Amino acid sequence: MSIPVLDLRLAEESEDRGLLLDQLRDALFNVGFLYVTNHGVPEQTIEALAGRLPALFSLPDHDKLGLSKLNSPHFLGYSGFAEETTQGKPDLREQFDFATELHVAYQDNGGIDRTEKLYKTPCYHNALSELSYKFIHLVEEAFTIPVGTFDTLFESQDLITSSHHQEASLQPQHRMKLVKYSATGIESDGQGVGPHKDSSGWLTLLFQVGTEKGLEVLDKSGTWLSAIPMPGTFVVNFGNAFEAATEGAVRATVHRVRAPCQRDRYSIPFFVGLPLDLTVSQIRSLIPSEVRSMRRREDGQSAVEAAISPFLDSRWDSLGESQLRKWIRSHQDVALKWYGPEMLDYYTRQDT
Repeated sequence: MSIPVLDLRLAEESEDRGLLLDQLRDALFNVGFLYVTNHGVPEQTIEALAGRLPALFSLPDHDKLGLSKLNSPHFLGYSGFAEETTQGKPDLREQFDFATELHVAYQDNGGIDRTEKLYKTPCYHNALSELSYKFIHLVEEAFTIPVGTFDTLFESQDLITSSHHQEASLQPQHRMKLVKYSATGIESDGQGVGPHKDSSGWLTLLFQVGTEKGLEVLDKSGTWLSAIPMPGTFVVNFGNAFEAATEGAVRATVHRVRAPCQRDRYSIPFFVGLPLDLTVSQIRSLIPSEVRSMRRREDGQSAVEAAISPFLDSRWDSLGESQLRKWIRSHQDVALKWYGPEMLDYYTRQDT
């Protein structure tokens, strides 16, 4: 198996659009990872952000620590080298985390607004948001879901009504990381990021800066494939919630990053989010049964159960709850400061 490359320009030509949709359907169902070319994001918009990463990470430590995640109950800001963990092991990278600024939905007892206003990247953020919405329309079309079905998930009001007739009230929150993987100087299997599926959004658009390799994708046979940087492309993969809501029709694929040896590696993942007061069950109700039965028909019920397993526990059906669990487990020092030892213990126990 190889990681497919899809030319989004084909969507503009009626005679080629069917070919693109066939390629996309195959990539969604069988691979869960792909590259997109001719995506419409201007090169200067990408370079305006990507070109600044070496200088940003070269700032003095005390400047970067002024934006430490420890200052944020929302897990936004800077985390230093090996401060984040995946599956209990430190990730050999440092990073800045940003997110869409939302209206204040909570104030602590002192009435303090905890909204962060960190380093803004509006041009890049807006361009990636626009690309993601266009891409989601192609996903709908590839699966013969009425185009625009998922638009309600990305609007700020009257998003979706649950069986209890409670409307989601939050706007979707997209998250973005600016990441540096420092060269180790030795040939090793150092963990840049450990094996995982994305749990921070609906889908991910990743820009790999430069030519340094490191990203690897686990295929269905258990082989790690190198997702090498390709000029002019974004890497696209899909989150746990997308896989669970489609009951496996969209594959969320395990991937990892190996720490670089000779040269530093930089990347910019953009996680397309949903309103955190939605549930996976609500989203699933939007998806036709024909789509939700695709994985079952192909691979059996056990494959469906594996796809939806992260959300079988009713506690994690809520996107917000599952997101909080993820961040607490990855940044336990931040969790201890803002949420206390009882919540830290609750979310990090092995049975959760």
